[in-house]
Amino acid sequence: MASNENRLNNHKRQCSRRLALQALYQRQFNATEPEELYKQFEDDEFWPKSDHEYFQQLVTGSIEHIETLDQYISDASDYPVDTIDPIELAALRIAVYELIFCLHIPVKVLVSESIQLCKKFGSDDGYKLVNAVLDKLIKSVDRLQISHQH
Repeated sequence: MASNENRLNNHKRQCSRRLALQALYQRQFNATEPEELYKQFEDDEFWPKSDHEYFQQLVTGSIEHIETLDQYISDASDYPVDTIDPIELAALRIAVYELIFCLHIPVKVLVSESIQLCKKFGSDDGYKLVNAVLDKLIKSVDRLQISHQH
């Protein structure tokens, strides 16, 4: 029974990440407040399948910590953050947020989810940048040490 529950929770978080990606992507073009973003996605086909609290945590946390997230992304990328494709940037912000603040999410999961989102919504090779940045970050950081600093 526990494995079915875990699969359901994983699927709900997967749907939450998808919605968060769309919300953060949208926010890059207009400064929509998080509460307004939440309301906009309540009619999305993935809303009933998502973990609403986790969606809100990803969106709010990524917005609140955007400077920190972007600094980590910038440090691990060969490109300035403002030149990264908006979909890939949104995926990176979510993954780096999870890396730093959601220690219960396995690293393999957050990398895999980010790559899958980029393959689905991003440019043809955008997932390669996301993979490279996350790989470099993961090799260079201690999750527990970082999370205690924030």
